[in-house]
Amino acid sequence: LDRKSTQLPSSRATQEEIAPPVSLQEAQKLAITGLNLIAMDEGLSEGSPTESQREFLHLTRCKIQGAVHLLPLVEHHVGAYCQAVQLADKSVNSSCGNHSAVSSRTNTNMVSSKEDFRLSLEETTVISLGILYYLVFYSWDVVHTLLSTEVEKSSAAGDDQVSKMDKNVLCDNQCDNKEDPRTQGGLPVAPQDAPNNDRAQHPLFKKLLKVLAFSAARGSQTDSILNQSLKVLVKLAENSKMDLLINFQHLLSSQTLLHCLCPETPLPAALLTVRLLSILAQHHTLVAQLCSHSDTCLLLALYMYITSRPDKSASEMLWLQLEQETVRLLTRCMRCSSPAVLLPGTDCQCNLEVVKALIIMLHRQWMKIRRSENSLCAYKEQIIQFLRDAVLLLHNLSQKDKLFQEHCLEVLHQYDQAMPGI
Repeated sequence: LDRKSTQLPSSRATQEEIAPPVSLQEAQKLAITGLNLIAMDEGLSEGSPTESQREFLHLTRCKIQGAVHLLPLVEHHVGAYCQAVQLADKSVNSSCGNHSAVSSRTNTNMVSSKEDFRLSLEETTVISLGILYYLVFYSWDVVHTLLSTEVEKSSAAGDDQVSKMDKNVLCDNQCDNKEDPRTQGGLPVAPQDAPNNDRAQHPLFKKLLKVLAFSAARGSQTDSILNQSLKVLVKLAENSKMDLLINFQHLLSSQTLLHCLCPETPLPAALLTVRLLSILAQHHTLVAQLCSHSDTCLLLALYMYITSRPDKSASEMLWLQLEQETVRLLTRCMRCSSPAVLLPGTDCQCNLEVVKALIIMLHRQWMKIRRSENSLCAYKEQIIQFLRDAVLLLHNLSQKDKLFQEHCLEVLHQYDQAMPGI
């Protein structure tokens, strides 16, 4: 509830160009009201948890009505960061063609001032995203509000400057109700129809995607913002109903997640990205977008990341978690009915690399088990479970791939070592 101003040191016209829909004072009043409601609300769960659900998982389905009132304040600070990044980029681009020494110094000072201001907003943005994570974690109303396409006029009043591309973020095909209920995560299929393409997304959800795009493109300068925004999106997808997941379609069709799997991305962010993809892969429309049949294929980027292991500072346990999540993702792709995903013989390079990546992962983890036979291994059981799941997935691939032996040629030595040993 910090009361200090978050306005940018820029011209009045520029301030009005991307004006937040709710003023800071109004957002603070709503947040105080929300905190009072939360303090009085016991958060009764809509349904009693089952034995298979983890501790506190049922809290994600609570209706904490006061939590929704905190969203405008979070949106204000997140929007201020988006505005600062956009204005900084515009200032840099506009100053490139000016060769005057005096103008150059003036523009440099302005850019430096705005850059310093943007950096000062990063800490507030990280805190705001952290608050949003807990709101999404505990309040089902917050999840529904962010992913619902029925945006109120009051919340969309200040968002008229959104580009045409952002307005076409929803799927072209209507979702049917033939999808099976989720067997993992306790996420049921909602009976409602898919969102209409003409409806707009929630402004805060749009800003969240923008923050993710900014931080993914800027690399190590914004690692904390990248991780926090991915955490929010993962939890938002986990607690969403199946029909609301279609709102992530624009994210899959953009280059943002591809940047999150580039070699420069730290492993924690790559792991969160794969977890998000694994959740979205349960939706029969979204799973088809994982493979673009081009160089921008997300699955291909994931295989390249796994085989090269670019983050040399990451722990072996973290790499194991990434490989486990990858096997879970690919298993869900195998179960989907879409013929364009993970089907050997199609025209995408990812279908040639998947066998290679699986064998490399199997060989690495088998070597760890072999080396730890006479020593203690803190996560030996996790490795054994991974080997079981990966071998089953590889077996299923071999049944569908008529050229399976040819696809193993590059890693035939690892295959001949690992399979008999396993």
